[in-house]
Amino acid sequence: MNESLVIDREGATSAIILHFTEGKPVEFPAEFVTDIGEKAALTVLHHKDKVVKLFPVASEDINLLRIEISDLSRNFLKQLNFAFNDAKLSDIIFTTGVCLRGERCYYECYFTPEQLVTTMKELEDSLKKIPGVTRVTLRKVE
Repeated sequence: MNESLVIDREGATSAIILHFTEGKPVEFPAEFVTDIGEKAALTVLHHKDKVVKLFPVASEDINLLRIEISDLSRNFLKQLNFAFNDAKLSDIIFTTGVCLRGERCYYECYFTPEQLVTTMKELEDSLKKIPGVTRVTLRKVE
């Protein structure tokens, strides 16, 4: 990494080119790390778009919730909202919903589990009861 890199801070954003080398870590300039103010980030690769998003986080205790569903309908989202409200799951770091090749639809989100007022098993069970849900995955991000 070129330490003499000049970061443009005049506008709303700053940008640099990061280089990907297989098997080697990606390095951020010190100015970015200082400005972010956290020592870790949830890093999400969106497979369909090949977009990587970074979310600075204070805690590394983050869970993935993946729901496979037959259709990402308004009714599904309404039922999902009820389940989230019951569990007090409101602080979501990242969420997406996508249908791949018209065959499989997914709703995914990442969250910190300490906000829940239910157990993970109770949340999973309530999500499995939503019509059209074929599979629920709930696990810690490593």
